[in-house]
Amino acid sequence: MLENLQQMVILATVSHEQNFTRAAERLGISKSQVSKQIRFLEERLGCQLVQRSTRTVALTDIGLQYAEFGQQLLDTVKEAEAMVAGYRNEIKGVLRIGVAQSFGNTNITPAMVAFQRAHPELELEISLFDHRPNLLEEGFDCWLAIHEHPPEGMVAKKLVDCEFIVVASPDYIATHGAPKTPADLRKHNCITYESRERKYVQWDFSKDGVKESVRVTGSYRINNAPAVLEATKAGAGIAYLATYLIHDELDNQHLTHVLADWRAELALPMYAVYPRHKYLAPKVRAFIDFMAEWMTNHPFQPRQP
Repeated sequence: MLENLQQMVILATVSHEQNFTRAAERLGISKSQVSKQIRFLEERLGCQLVQRSTRTVALTDIGLQYAEFGQQLLDTVKEAEAMVAGYRNEIKGVLRIGVAQSFGNTNITPAMVAFQRAHPELELEISLFDHRPNLLEEGFDCWLAIHEHPPEGMVAKKLVDCEFIVVASPDYIATHGAPKTPADLRKHNCITYESRERKYVQWDFSKDGVKESVRVTGSYRINNAPAVLEATKAGAGIAYLATYLIHDELDNQHLTHVLADWRAELALPMYAVYPRHKYLAPKVRAFIDFMAEWMTNHPFQPRQP
């Protein structure tokens, strides 16, 4: 029976990693042992569970269904260990964190260093990406998501609202002039963020209780927020940027705050998203509490020149 359980866990790990080598590394065994146990499992069940090629590993339909039971075993073990760790209040092991790439590139490192120093027995695995992950399938303990709609079925704790301002480079302003009202943006080349999930071409503003919305156009449409920043600094146009992307750009005059007397209305919430468990691991709870305090003490508003 123990050997059967071991083989189920190995298959579930192969299903998750889609690779024998990575599965072996995660399990702490050799690649040959992974391959051998999968072969023994297929022989015992009398059906093919894994389709092998020189480059990829894919599970058959019945293999995927069988692997789900192995994943349930892993989830049960994780839940049991979280229960015991909670009882002992232990903050150690490996914490796997996903971070919105545009935020993580420049902002996450100081927070992670401070958190790890506070909990030296904890190991951090940080992944930066822009896609909407499946936390359970991809094995993340927590996802720092900048999104209007956190995924259903997960717990989402709001950490902060990420605010926006409109900026351009001094060279662009010198060549094209500065817009005086939001409506003037229609005459300018506006750099827009557009991805498969989100598109920001409608820029909203308010001033003294008056709201104005402008649909902007331009020759640059980019699916990466830091790249929008770099294009703006290079003088490609005017951008509607999150303040967490702008550190000293205003102070060192790489950028100019445009329409400063109008408030940019967009405010994207940042959530700490994590799977719903009966027992939340202390390391996850400690990380979420730490990030909530960090966001409060380290606001993203850039310095004005």
